[in-house]
Amino acid sequence: MQGPDDIVAAPSRDQADAVAAAFNEYWGAYLTKQRAQSVADGRNPDHWPTVSAVVSEWQGTAREHANSVEKYWPDYAEYLKLTAA
Repeated sequence: MQGPDDIVAAPSRDQADAVAAAFNEYWGAYLTKQRAQSVADGRNPDHWPTVSAVVSEWQGTAREHANSVEKYWPDYAEYLKLTAA
């Protein structure tokens, strides 16, 4: 899963798709609120960047994939809980 500044391996394509969708839902809603608040405050809403995650094939080795899943995936899987709430 490729995000704004990371490429993180997922345990499966289905899990990558689910977390990317949850990530995009969470940040999309947050940025919509922040942009609306900027407009209400008379500020430029374009100062809030667009953030999204895209699922792509892993380009590293199997060992790198396993290390990435172990180290980073738990943090990204948390987005499933945030959007389910």
